[in-house]
Amino acid sequence: MLEAESLTVVAGGFRLHELNLRVIAGECHAVLGPSGSGKSTLLQAILGVLPLQSGRLRLNGADLAGVPIERRGIGYVPQQLGLFPHLSVRQNITYSADARRVPATKFRPVLDKLVEATGIGTLLERRPATLSGGERQRVGLVRALASRPNLVLLDEPFSALNETLRRELWWLLRELQSQWGLTVLHVTHDLAEAYFLANRITVLLDGRVAQQGDKAEVFGRPVLPEVARFLGVETLQPGRIIAVHDGLAEIGVGSARLWALAAPEMPADVLVSIRGEEVMLEAASGPEPAASARNRLPARVVAVQPGNPLVRVELDAGFPLFGLVTRPACEELSLRPGLAVTAILKAPAVHLLRRAP
Repeated sequence: MLEAESLTVVAGGFRLHELNLRVIAGECHAVLGPSGSGKSTLLQAILGVLPLQSGRLRLNGADLAGVPIERRGIGYVPQQLGLFPHLSVRQNITYSADARRVPATKFRPVLDKLVEATGIGTLLERRPATLSGGERQRVGLVRALASRPNLVLLDEPFSALNETLRRELWWLLRELQSQWGLTVLHVTHDLAEAYFLANRITVLLDGRVAQQGDKAEVFGRPVLPEVARFLGVETLQPGRIIAVHDGLAEIGVGSARLWALAAPEMPADVLVSIRGEEVMLEAASGPEPAASARNRLPARVVAVQPGNPLVRVELDAGFPLFGLVTRPACEELSLRPGLAVTAILKAPAVHLLRRAP
């Protein structure tokens, strides 16, 4: 387990402020944030490249203060990989063990299993320049895992690959993480990648932790408008709580009324956050919704934007509302600008945030 307590790190004019982080053993923890938020600074501090201004770092209970990089027991997969171009794949992945004069009998069994699991057996005698992007990423993963590290750091290793290759390597990494019980800290700007791979998520904004927690909680219930915007919440609109009845808040949004789960001590003026995948659409003359669907809004389609894999539908529901639907659903409803539809939302899908002062 990795534990960071009140970590402050300075890199040039940038400061990582009082960061607390816990990466549970055997889990994948993703760190998300826009460029300049402190993601790379955090990794460099954990590696030992940048000194700590204050705070503590512990790995499996051992304090990392003063421990050299090569003795921290950390595997690292950087964005640019850094494979030695003059060495073969085999020489690249055994380089660290050879440099430390580790007997082959100690690392070879692990290495053989990784080579088999990642399918790079036929690449071992080739040079990195002859490999495809996906093949180089597999080699980079094997090199980082060959020493059976206590922690694996991933610094946006898949960002330069096309979508098909990225998703293929997501599945490979998740399988390796599960089978080998890897503890992984994964820095990425890809929201889908983080949600697919991680158990827990930390969002960094301007060098500070903006939100941490289980991935479903962080994505579904952002605590700040800035977090909601970064996490791609499609609808974020000002609203006002009109009344609270039996744990449900009635909110005025534009010319519409919505029901949401009442949040304790929430002020009257709020921001209403709704993820697009929570918006269900049906024909304007569709059947009555299930009892749990508190919100049933007459709406008009403003625009339909094809996407992969979901179609983004802009609606006028008395306020700007955005839904994400599958292509078959879009075709079945014949969605087009001007079409009258009904937007259905369950009360838990309408999340309330405090407005910035």
